[in-house]
Amino acid sequence: MSSSQKPPGSAVPGKKSGKTPRKTRPDPVRRRRFLQRCLGVLGGIGSLMAAYPLIRYIEPPPEAEGSSRVEIDRASVPPGTAMTVIYRGRPTIVVNTSDGYVAFNAVCPHLGCVVKWEGGTRSLVCPCHGGKFGTDGSVQGGPIPAPLTAVELSVTDDKIIIGA
Repeated sequence: MSSSQKPPGSAVPGKKSGKTPRKTRPDPVRRRRFLQRCLGVLGGIGSLMAAYPLIRYIEPPPEAEGSSRVEIDRASVPPGTAMTVIYRGRPTIVVNTSDGYVAFNAVCPHLGCVVKWEGGTRSLVCPCHGGKFGTDGSVQGGPIPAPLTAVELSVTDDKIIIGA
């Protein structure tokens, strides 16, 4: 080979060698991180969407909704019994005790379950965790942190009026 002949494809700075440059492939680590982040965001959104109905189910309705006055017949609550009505959007239990009528917000302050009247023990019982309240709304047992909230009522000759 003489000195005037150059081998094919020799690299001379500033001159094209005739070969096409190789395309660079995207970095697989960056692509994997991007996909992991996308899956994380989609997983978070999916978890929130799954938890929303559960949170709405557990949370009691706001107090402002519903009727601000409820009337019931005295005959519908004989002595030693109770009746649950909806007052301002919340279950309210009216109990006919030996001392007269009392009314409480029937939502248990522990986890928001609705308390029931047990005539045999003459107490209000939360069916979720076995909490027990007296006829004055005080806590008598169970994991309950506070007494039941009393609701204002008045009694006429034939009606029990809850609320204003």
